[in-house]
Order: sequence, then structure tokens, then C-alpha cells
Amino acid sequence: MTTSEHAVGSGIEPAAAEVTVPGPGSLHWRYAGDHGIYVMLVRAGLLQLMLPDLGRGVQDHSDFFSEPWERVLRSVPQIQGVTFDWPNGTRTARMIREYHTGIKGAQPDGRRYHALAPETYYWAHATIFDAALQFTDTFLGALSEKDKETFYAESCQVFRGYGVSDRIMPPDYRSFREYFDQVCAEQLELTPTAKALVQMGEEPPERFPLLPQPLYRLLRKPSGKVLWWVAVGTLPPVIRDRIGASWSPRDERRYQRMCRSIGRVWPLLPSAVRYTPRARAGFRRAGVGPAGC
Repeated sequence: MTTSEHAVGSGIEPAAAEVTVPGPGSLHWRYAGDHGIYVMLVRAGLLQLMLPDLGRGVQDHSDFFSEPWERVLRSVPQIQGVTFDWPNGTRTARMIREYHTGIKGAQPDGRRYHALAPETYYWAHATIFDAALQFTDTFLGALSEKDKETFYAESCQVFRGYGVSDRIMPPDYRSFREYFDQVCAEQLELTPTAKALVQMGEEPPERFPLLPQPLYRLLRKPSGKVLWWVAVGTLPPVIRDRIGASWSPRDERRYQRMCRSIGRVWPLLPSAVRYTPRARAGFRRAGVGPAGC
């Protein structure tokens, strides 16, 4: 296989079943099922769609434009299942991988893409890990460098569970941050799908499946404006600039105050409110709560 063929190949590794993904007692067990991570999902989604091959795959193969909320509400629990379906997390990971085997095609210039190409699939994983880390670090109190390193090492186990080549995966947390910043600075662009997501942020979708339509109709524009402002606050500055989002020093001060306020209240919420159904099911099955006991 040539280098160019490898770049667009599936990158599937045959030994995924032998990988052990994080389970009870891990930092993923503590943090990855927190509802608060949803605050960071626009950040993760936008960064994904700005990678040209990933954005093109969504454009060609996804129902994201017609059912954006439904797609998020289907996808996130599955990803959480890699941790919380313990001890069968690797099986869940491989199911997720299989959903992507047929997502392939060509860019307008004729260059081929494949969702399971390591550069593409790992970037999607990296944005989800980054979202969990950013929420935890921003709203629940700064993680120690040791915890960040552990959290990252666990995320590497998760990625290996998918059975996709890990040849581009950074070896440690510091390298991951360098990789992440480099991709943001040099590879991401305002693709058609990313532009559509920005437009959805400014003009929210007509439906939200978790609310009755009359109620959502009342809340849609005022709540959408606030949620988009929060989403812009979560973005790396270089990405704000690239999508043309304004962000003033006053916005930053307000955002930091909001983060501190949420950080004081969020840890006090009961588990039934704070953690997602997939996470709570894992806690019950394992007999181990988020704190590892």
C-alpha cells in the first residue's frame, strides 16, 4: 500500500478485542458521564466539522443538517458506552467503528477520504476527550498535571478499543496539547458543514426532541442566543477568529464568572441529575459509583 493509499484507507487494526478500556475507578468513570460535558459539545462538533475530510464525510453521509439534535442525542450515549458498558466497552467501541466503515468518498478536487483514516478518526476522538477535559478542568476545578496525564493515558486506551490504527496518537499529554493546537492552527477551516453549524448556533433548529414544540418555540431564540454565546466562549481563540465570532474582554469576564458560578453549584447536584443515563446504568451494573466506591 502506498503512503497516499494508507492515508485514506480504513486503518482498521484486527486486535481491538484484546484492548481493555477504562472502567470502574478510572478518571473516565468519574468524569466522562457528566451531563455538564454537553456544554462543550458545540466546541467538539465544530472542531470536528472544520477538519476537511471529517466535514465532507458528514456532508455526504449524515442526517446532521435535517436532525442535528437527534444526531447528537444518539451519538453521545454510544461514545459514553465505551466506558460505561463495562466490562463490554470494547464491544461497544467496535460497534461504533463499524458504523463508520462505509463513510468514504471524494473531495471536490478528487482526493479520496475515509472516516476510518487514522488522521480523521483520531481527530474526532481527540475533540471528545478535549471536551471532557475542558469541562472538568474549567467547571470542576483545575486538574493536576498528574491527573491530566492519567486522563489522557486512559483516553489512549479508549481509542485503541476502536481498533483503528493509533500511529498518529501522541504518546503523552504534553504532546497531545501540541498536536491539538497544531491541528487547530494549521489544518482546520470553515468547511460547508462547519459553516452550517455556526449558522445553527446563530439561528437554532426549529425542533428540539426533548421539549414539547410549543415550549421550545418560546425558548428557542432567547435560549439559543445564550447557548451560542457560551459555545463561543469555550472555543480556542484561533477558532473564534476563523469563524468570525466576536469575543470582547467583557465577554471573557462574564464567561469566567459563569464558569465559577457553575463550578460552585455543579458538584452539589445529586447523581441522578448530574450523570447521564448510560453512566448511571454503568454505576449500577458495576456496583461502583463515580468516585470509585
